[in-house]
Amino acid sequence: MKTDCKDYAVKLLAVKDRTEKELRDKLTEKHYTPEEIDAAIEVMASYGYINDRAYAEKYLRDGLNVRGHGEGRIKTELLRRGVSREIVEEVLSAIEPELGAERMSEIFDRRFGSADLSNHKERNRIFGYFARRGFVPHEIWSLINRKSAFKDIEYTDWEE
Repeated sequence: MKTDCKDYAVKLLAVKDRTEKELRDKLTEKHYTPEEIDAAIEVMASYGYINDRAYAEKYLRDGLNVRGHGEGRIKTELLRRGVSREIVEEVLSAIEPELGAERMSEIFDRRFGSADLSNHKERNRIFGYFARRGFVPHEIWSLINRKSAFKDIEYTDWEE
């Protein structure tokens, strides 16, 4: 006997928060009809079990504070998970630009506080670490320059 689509949706959402697209994809994998899926999505949304804006806000907070990701990575992940571009832009515009720089500086001090910044390879390794986490290149080089004893090394070609 096939489980009711709404019951299966509740089970999925009990395990973890999902965007509407993620839930729709999971229900489609179980071969529910589009009508059943639409009805289940409507019920889940009416109870507040799925809310892409709330999901994006939580993902942003966790990305910045827990995972140490930058805006670029967070934006990419939210779009990949099916959150609309409009919601993503609104949520990202609500954060203070200084917050990302402060967070990046904290991560730098914790992970790379004793790094030899006179070594070109080490600076590039640090740059790669932050770039993979979605931080903006010119902000990364700016941080490295501020933390470096070699203030004369400037990477101005990364400006926007």
